[in-house]
Amino acid sequence: MQTIPTPKPIVPLRNRQDLFLSESQVRQPSLAYHSDSPVSFDRLCLFCFGWAMASLLHCLSFSERFTSEFPFSYALIVAASLVILNPRSVGLFLVMVSMSLCNTLTWMPQEPNHILFEFIVNLGILSALGWALFRHFRAGGTREMLQTPLVRVGLFNAFAPFVRLSLVVLYFFAVLHKLNWDYFNIDISCSTVLLKGYGHRLPFIPINTFTQWGAVVGTLVVETAIPVLLCFRRTRLAGILLGMGFHYFLAIHPAQGLFSFSGLLFASYLLFVPMSLPGKVQQLATSWFGKATQKVAFACRVLLILGILGLVAAGATTHAVGLLVCLVWGALLIAGYLLMMRGFTAGNERMGPLLRVQTAAFWLVPAVLIFNGLNPYLGLKTEKSFSMFSNLRTEGGVSNHVLIRKVAYLTDVQNDLIDIKATNLAALQAFADQQELITYFKLRSITSTAKQDFYAQYTRNGVLQTVRVVNGVSTQPELLKPYPWLVNKFVRFRAVNKGACLCKH
Repeated sequence: MQTIPTPKPIVPLRNRQDLFLSESQVRQPSLAYHSDSPVSFDRLCLFCFGWAMASLLHCLSFSERFTSEFPFSYALIVAASLVILNPRSVGLFLVMVSMSLCNTLTWMPQEPNHILFEFIVNLGILSALGWALFRHFRAGGTREMLQTPLVRVGLFNAFAPFVRLSLVVLYFFAVLHKLNWDYFNIDISCSTVLLKGYGHRLPFIPINTFTQWGAVVGTLVVETAIPVLLCFRRTRLAGILLGMGFHYFLAIHPAQGLFSFSGLLFASYLLFVPMSLPGKVQQLATSWFGKATQKVAFACRVLLILGILGLVAAGATTHAVGLLVCLVWGALLIAGYLLMMRGFTAGNERMGPLLRVQTAAFWLVPAVLIFNGLNPYLGLKTEKSFSMFSNLRTEGGVSNHVLIRKVAYLTDVQNDLIDIKATNLAALQAFADQQELITYFKLRSITSTAKQDFYAQYTRNGVLQTVRVVNGVSTQPELLKPYPWLVNKFVRFRAVNKGACLCKH
């Protein structure tokens, strides 16, 4: 009888010792899921659940997108809910990632910094998992094999290394952009502004010179320490706990989007947990609930979805519901990490193997993020460049950065500033009222999408100019020409203060 060859796993053998579970490790109940286990739990499952929670928190934070104009917002919340109910399903996870990408595309260019970060990472995840599945099925693998431990480890490691790198890149720019003189001015520093924002929710926090400097310096120290600690085996759990605590505190702030950002970071930290963590959680859950563990876990996930729907139906704002979900989810994670630390070792996962990208093409993901973060210093854009809450200014030939004193403008776009003097267009009047300059690029972005006739008087390069639009005909036709679709989606500029750079999101 002819022997049917065993399909080749998608995990390269040469990498198993460092990057993947070995076959002997897969058989250990403390490290991997068994088909007869009461709970189907592994690192891929854990990350899928966390990423779905992040998507859910995005939807609850930015509820204004729940209109007929943005149907993918509804699709995303449904897909995220399904992944939460069944986090082992690779197919459902890919559907959710696809819905997230579509939702962000319809959101651009207004999406926040962290949503753009997630968009770029999701493109990588979708591509990496798609490529891994293609190799799996081409080698003769089946759908049933996608539930086996060795294959799932391979799927997890198809994307986990470059997402870990991406998180380090995000923290790098979060710190780099804050190294400017206006951030170190406690009267206008974004850290001071955020600190004052806690007044209603945490009134016991004193607002004085000491706490303001503590917020400024502390933020820099913590945002530097988190990725550094994550990069070393012995300090990785400390880095996770520090990051969880820091972003849990940030989530309490009333500013829109902050708990959404925290949810994204909570999920990203799950990529750094030791491979033995899911097994330890599984053992603990089994010791508590025995054979009913799987039913209890599923019931909790159902209650989560029904609880959110119930609270919203009862009249609670989605922001309040989202904040509650984020705080409970974060508290459970922190408690879980602390509980697991007893008798817990970091294992033998060094940072090199954790960052070893399997397919060279996927180095493009952190490379794109690095390029995006450098945009303010290249004169390409200032918004959505991971310079959130940083007081950074690099427009108009002026840099307030402590280290990067001269901006290497690759184009004149960021250097071309205008000052609105008079207008009847509300979108432009706001800049005149706040004494802010804007780039000519931003002016054209606004005027080319205006739905009404208008006029605007402004100075450009010291010259006073006037544009009038009557019956759709402009005295400056260029200002009615929209930018190419791709440029409009990804390029955006902040308004520029005429004096010191005040805090902007």
